[in-house]
Parts: sequence; structure tokens; C-alpha cells
Amino acid sequence: MEFYLAHRAARLAQVETAVAAGHRTAAEVVAHVYADVDRSLWPAAELSVRAQLEYLRERGLV
Repeated sequence: MEFYLAHRAARLAQVETAVAAGHRTAAEVVAHVYADVDRSLWPAAELSVRAQLEYLRERGLV
């Protein structure tokens, strides 16, 4: 469980960094953060990134 939580925290940090670098849409963030992941997984990643972006917006972090 700790590995999963650490992985999610790391991905969230990557999403924050991608937004800070100018990637605004979920698709742009996915292309940046998940560039090394099989593209067949990108649709699922985009759903996750959409939730992460919403989480960050609600907290005023992006």
C-alpha cells in the first residue's frame, strides 16, 4: 500500500511540474508525464490526470 501511495504522490508532483512547464490540458500533461508509457494506456492515464488537475485546482495549486 505504501508503494502505491508513494507512486500516486510522485505522479501528482509530475502533473504539477508539467502544468508549471506550460502543459494545460489533460492530454498535454499525459503526453509529457506518460511519454515512456505504452500509448494504449494513455486514455486511462488521462482520466487520472483529469482528476489530479481538478484536485490541484480545488486547492489553488494550479
